[in-house]
Amino acid sequence: MQEPLPKRSSLPFSGGRSSTSFAALDANFDGISWRCTIAFLFDAFIILTIFISLQILNILTFSTHFPLLTFLWPAFLFVLYDTVLIGGRGSATLGMRLMRLKAINHQGNEPRNLQAFVLSVLFYLSVSFTLGFILLVALFNNTSQCLHDIITGIFVVNAETPDAKSE
Repeated sequence: MQEPLPKRSSLPFSGGRSSTSFAALDANFDGISWRCTIAFLFDAFIILTIFISLQILNILTFSTHFPLLTFLWPAFLFVLYDTVLIGGRGSATLGMRLMRLKAINHQGNEPRNLQAFVLSVLFYLSVSFTLGFILLVALFNNTSQCLHDIITGIFVVNAETPDAKSE
């Protein structure tokens, strides 16, 4: 039996694109934790492939792009990837789409770019400084939210929710 999400009057970075209320969305949180993990691994593979391609390009151009490829460049690439895709039209990264997940805010709307940016920065900072142990927070709540999700007011839900029976 699913418990409804808590009612909140306002959260930081709230804003939306659609008029769907969160209560009408009837989001499903089954299997979110392991599916988010697989989605992240898939996204990391894509981003690392892009980064390795840029490194090869740097070698082929005799290191003329070396200033662009410092240690902060991969972090910027991860944040940019998450911000554009989560804050975009589908509100999901490629890994999340593969696992049939999407990100929504507490009102059931797609997150804005600012909200996706803050989510991404908080995720990578918190994982970096706690060696990933901060992600264990998701195991102790009904909605499988991590700390960065709770702070930004974002929920990761199944993209295809079952239709409600109208009788």
